[in-house]
Amino acid sequence: MKLLESFRKHAFWTMDFFKGSPIRKHYNDIKFILENYDSEKSKSIRKNHLQNVLNHSVQTTPFYKNIKSNPELSDFPIIDKSVVRENYEEFKSLQFKDKENTPVVTSGSTGTPFKLFHDKGKRSRNTADVIYFAKRGGFDIGSCLIYMKVWNTINTKSSFKLWMENIIPYNTFNYTDKDIAKLIEDIKKYKECGIVCFASTCDVIVNYLDSINAKPFDYKISSIIANSDALSNHTKDRMEKYFQVPTLSRYSSMECGLIGQQDYSGGYEFQVNWASFYIELLDLEEDKPAEPDKMGRVVVTDLFNCCMPLIRYDTGDLAFLSPNKKDINGAPVLERIEGRKVDLIRDTKNEVITSHIVTVNMWKYAELKQYQFVQKGSKDYVFRLNPWTEFSREQELINEFRGYLGNDANITIKYIDEIPLLSSGKRRLVINETL
Repeated sequence: MKLLESFRKHAFWTMDFFKGSPIRKHYNDIKFILENYDSEKSKSIRKNHLQNVLNHSVQTTPFYKNIKSNPELSDFPIIDKSVVRENYEEFKSLQFKDKENTPVVTSGSTGTPFKLFHDKGKRSRNTADVIYFAKRGGFDIGSCLIYMKVWNTINTKSSFKLWMENIIPYNTFNYTDKDIAKLIEDIKKYKECGIVCFASTCDVIVNYLDSINAKPFDYKISSIIANSDALSNHTKDRMEKYFQVPTLSRYSSMECGLIGQQDYSGGYEFQVNWASFYIELLDLEEDKPAEPDKMGRVVVTDLFNCCMPLIRYDTGDLAFLSPNKKDINGAPVLERIEGRKVDLIRDTKNEVITSHIVTVNMWKYAELKQYQFVQKGSKDYVFRLNPWTEFSREQELINEFRGYLGNDANITIKYIDEIPLLSSGKRRLVINETL
């Protein structure tokens, strides 16, 4: 097994070498920048990456053509998905229009398709980002990987490619007791494997293990990385209890790539990928920096997508940007990433409140396999529940959330068989339909 893993690893880097080592060069650049964040050389490299993409955007991209030469970041407007959609052709760099670019499509939190293109350099950078952060998360390229997602005809890989990449595909379309029990048994077959899965899959796994009073497992999983949706601290702690390995949440998007990841050494904050992105945290209402210790909008400048440059791109996510308490190279970290801005809800007094009042407090209802919270109106809310068995705590649930939303909140409960998937494979836990 170890010989095969070593063969796969060396085969990957050998193929990269014969292509001119694009991924290796990016990997070395990422490693140096992030592990020497406070050094003058790292600062200089990051500054050059930023200036290069700004200059390229102004010189080759119609949307940015009216911005002055040798621009600063502040000269660029804040953009979001709607701006890109409305000016789609203008975001395409003339320098890359006739080159081989890769389409990337995401449904986003709303289910509305959003398509961009990545050039070869961006794809190599993204691959290097994933390899570097996976290694920081306990997984090395070539090792066995149990990849849990919704596998379909669009994203499937050939049998040879799965073997070569050492991937064990696992479809997580259904979440019945039988499915989760089989999943746990299947995981036991593979030693020293890493796991990549949706954060919502982790929720279902630990809820099932709690329901059967499972004990911590004595088999070895090398790493667990949860992506796509938000991993609650409570689920993270329970996954680590059962699997006895750090479970890390990864913050990424199809259009940008890997923006940050929790650290293997512990903690809930996200180490930011400052090597490939410039991150700003802006005020919730105005396009100015968020006040210190205040939640802000995550605005990303992609330093490597030259095909369709995204400069000051509002991701729709909210977070806190904080000093690194572990003092790892002095790099600021992201804390409490709130998910999508549209998922914020309001109480009956029209005050914005965090969706975490739902995600943090629902873990105690172990009878539920799945749930979804929907704000229907200024005082109207619905819980869509999919319980394991009969749910007898309706009034307790309603009373608890009236305490957060207001005593005049009209909370109803609706039972369903399944929370629908978005095309990305995600399930939205909190929805505000009044926005």
